[in-house]
Amino acid sequence: MVRYADSPTSTKTWIACPKPRASTPRARLLCLHHAGGNPSAFRPWLGEFGDDVELLAIRLPGREARLRETPLTSVPAIVEPLVNALAPLREGVRLVVFGHSLGALLGFELARAMRRAALALPDRLVVSGRNAPGVGRVLRLHVLSDRELIDEVQRVYGGIPKVLLDEPELLALTVPVLRADLTINETYEFGEEPALGCPITALGGVDDPHVSVAGLEAWAEQTTAGFEAERCAGDHFYLGAGAGKRFVLDKLRAALG
Repeated sequence: MVRYADSPTSTKTWIACPKPRASTPRARLLCLHHAGGNPSAFRPWLGEFGDDVELLAIRLPGREARLRETPLTSVPAIVEPLVNALAPLREGVRLVVFGHSLGALLGFELARAMRRAALALPDRLVVSGRNAPGVGRVLRLHVLSDRELIDEVQRVYGGIPKVLLDEPELLALTVPVLRADLTINETYEFGEEPALGCPITALGGVDDPHVSVAGLEAWAEQTTAGFEAERCAGDHFYLGAGAGKRFVLDKLRAALG
């Protein structure tokens, strides 16, 4: 078992840990954010779990500590190095993987890549705000001009913070990352593989126009282990605050045991 502080540089490059534990934790929660997001989005969750749980978040190129790196535009370019980065932190520790929207897709493909690499699967995969792979319509926002992309993302999904919309310089830094993430999302091609041997929990907002009940329940086809699907009041970003946030955190606490 390896402490985050003792993990290789490659691990710290790809995986952020805002509060490393002094000793090896009992469990780790790896979080994968939505398109245009960043690892600090999960900082408000610090303190929501016990002292024996370590919060991790993926750190993709093009944001925060990797701001000067070129954002990636495909699933394999992310999950393959991420598997290697995660490997030192996986053994002997319970692992729950949580992803919202684009993060749900990356979390799912990460689990499949872990299986191909003969790495122990997550103890549970929790997917949020996304239909199962191969279900639902595909948009083409990533091909729009910068202004059109911003307008359409805000119209279709919402969720771009007002502080970014009001600051052209900050918005200009965000657009390349957002475009790259949308490229991943919109050019992804689902490949058939055997269902995963880890349980899956699928969560969504009741008023999310992009995620249907059938789309959530279709995640059951991707696991041979336990499955549950549940929705909470709210839209695509239902988990941002209030009851939605409590709903997700309660599910994650249960998954972490």
